[in-house]
Amino acid sequence: MSQLTEKTLNIYFAGELFTHKDLAGNAMLAEAIAELSDHRYCSVLPQNFEQREQEAKRIRDQDLLNLLESDLALFCFDGTELDSGTVVEFMTAKFADIPSVVLRTDYRSKSSGDQVDFPWNLMASFYPRCEVEVIDAMGIYQNIFKEFPIIDATDVLIEKRSSDVAHTMIRVVGQAIVDAFDRVLEDKPVLPAASAEVVYDWLARFAGFSKGDDAVAAELKNALRRKRERGLLA
Repeated sequence: MSQLTEKTLNIYFAGELFTHKDLAGNAMLAEAIAELSDHRYCSVLPQNFEQREQEAKRIRDQDLLNLLESDLALFCFDGTELDSGTVVEFMTAKFADIPSVVLRTDYRSKSSGDQVDFPWNLMASFYPRCEVEVIDAMGIYQNIFKEFPIIDATDVLIEKRSSDVAHTMIRVVGQAIVDAFDRVLEDKPVLPAASAEVVYDWLARFAGFSKGDDAVAAELKNALRRKRERGLLA
């Protein structure tokens, strides 16, 4: 993980990264969050460091360690069924008391879930130090597009109107995320100070990391120290 300035908090960006749409959307949103927050929040994108030729366990280890070392976490809860890997990362973040934002931009909000509050399984809800943003991305996109006069489809492409609208939509979503992180940082840590070392030592061991328990424990000990210095943990 790269060295950060004192005022910058790094965000682990959790979500699908399987298609060109996922990859482009993640990158655009991460850049918008950084710009709109004056680089107070900078995202760590797994798609930028995952190497597909590595064995599966090494990829998993790398993602979980980057998550646990991060100051904040963003979880994209899109789809009629949540991405299982994202759910695992979300629960790991909550074990580590990482301030988190859950984002859903899928307009199919009413087609999934078993609760009134949010359109996903209730077992993934109601955790402390977590802000939720449910945003209708399609609605935002279409409302912005309506501001332009109706013209020929060819002209839309020539003028790059669709991509301009998409960038504006991303900025709207990005601002909502920045505001959500500002709010969640006002929440006090849940993890008791007296228990933090034990919990982070366990987090270094619970997944059976290939690096070895002691090596990972040393890394997370440094992460815990840094988080305390930044006021993220007691």
